[in-house]
Amino acid sequence: MVDTVLRGGKVYCEGNLWEVDLVVRDGTVASWSRRGDARGDREVDVEGKWVLPGFVDAHFHCRQPAHPDREDFTTGSRAAASGGITTYFEMPTSDPSVYNGRILQTRREMAEAVSVVDFALYAAPGTLDEEDLGSAVEAGAIAFKIFMTAGSPTPSEASRGVFITDEAELYRALQMVARTGLVVSVHAEDQVMLDIIAEEIGLDRQTDIRPVDHLEHRPPMVEDYASARLLALARHTGARVHLAHMSSGFSADLMAAARAAGADVSGETCHHYVAFEGDVLAEHGPFAKVNPPIRGGEERASLRRSIRSGALDILVSDHSPHAVADKNLGLEDIRRSPSGEPGVEMLGRYFLDQVLRGEFPMARVLDGLTINPATRFGVASRKGHLKPGADADMVIFDPEGEFTVDQDRLFTKSRASAGMWHGMQFRGNVDSTWVRGTEVVADGEIVGRAGYGRMVRPD
Repeated sequence: MVDTVLRGGKVYCEGNLWEVDLVVRDGTVASWSRRGDARGDREVDVEGKWVLPGFVDAHFHCRQPAHPDREDFTTGSRAAASGGITTYFEMPTSDPSVYNGRILQTRREMAEAVSVVDFALYAAPGTLDEEDLGSAVEAGAIAFKIFMTAGSPTPSEASRGVFITDEAELYRALQMVARTGLVVSVHAEDQVMLDIIAEEIGLDRQTDIRPVDHLEHRPPMVEDYASARLLALARHTGARVHLAHMSSGFSADLMAAARAAGADVSGETCHHYVAFEGDVLAEHGPFAKVNPPIRGGEERASLRRSIRSGALDILVSDHSPHAVADKNLGLEDIRRSPSGEPGVEMLGRYFLDQVLRGEFPMARVLDGLTINPATRFGVASRKGHLKPGADADMVIFDPEGEFTVDQDRLFTKSRASAGMWHGMQFRGNVDSTWVRGTEVVADGEIVGRAGYGRMVRPD
């Protein structure tokens, strides 16, 4: 007798929805069965629903321990679960940043105590210390993360190892990470170009710096220039480079060309870059400030083409929660507002809405949310698919349902900063979320146990 049979749904695998029953035993997928053949201790009727692999969000910011007022592992994991995310990859940007194995282990203990879903942890390689790097790998880092922009002008443990603007240091960091075999995710915006443009447009001489000035200060060229440098270094060093939160269509084209030329590179984009136009900054001000900016127009159209073609094959939230008081600092000077928006609960819902509207092929979206990030970051033996032997991480999705974003009912602690999503209506909805065969979200409510989540490390 098996544990659980999900009966009557359509199970997604390799681009298709299959009319089979799914058998779960001891937290893993045991088998697929012809309709009605299998019996279990528990039988769940999912008639008319899609049984999807749990979403893997490879770009997620929790904020604990530095800013628990913005988000912590409890609220962040609950928000992820509510949107169908069963594994999130936490960025190393907190205080202290995760630049060695000891800090990573401490962060792991924080998350394992309260997380509802599974998680992985990034480390930062910018100390250029072999001992730091090796200890992070040993402790189970999923990947490394660096920014090509400057951090705070005041050095602190929050920025240690994360920000690299010096060319020689970037080259050395890529060489070091290449030897580990892990991926390095890079925020590709060029600091020198940012400084040049700030001087060119007189940013420091302005007295009223509006939200739309954020776009003028960070045109696509800033990202394109950084991406071109990075991709050349990746090809030369052999580093497994991943371009984070791509907002420029030209950078996506560069990445695809580098990959075709033999570089081990990949890229991701976020739902906010393809959902909104650039005028969202004028409407929502600092609450729509992200880096790189939401551009709209031809850049948005180009990104959508790259998703359809498969050139951009990983979809992430870049969930970046901030309190209203912090965001409001940018009302008179947009530079004072921290960058980021708390959109994890809309990631899967937005892209599946677009599938149901015929905007994207189903396989591009579902693979971009599941097997592609799992494969790129080395966890595909267990995550990202529903083949026998995989963890039974599942999203039961109702294609006939609907979801209207009410920011007051979101699970993120920074729900009050999610106004640019408020009122959006999506076709389809997440009925339930399962992690390793256990239901953690049912009918929109969190039913999972705090501390159920486990850390995932590369195979």
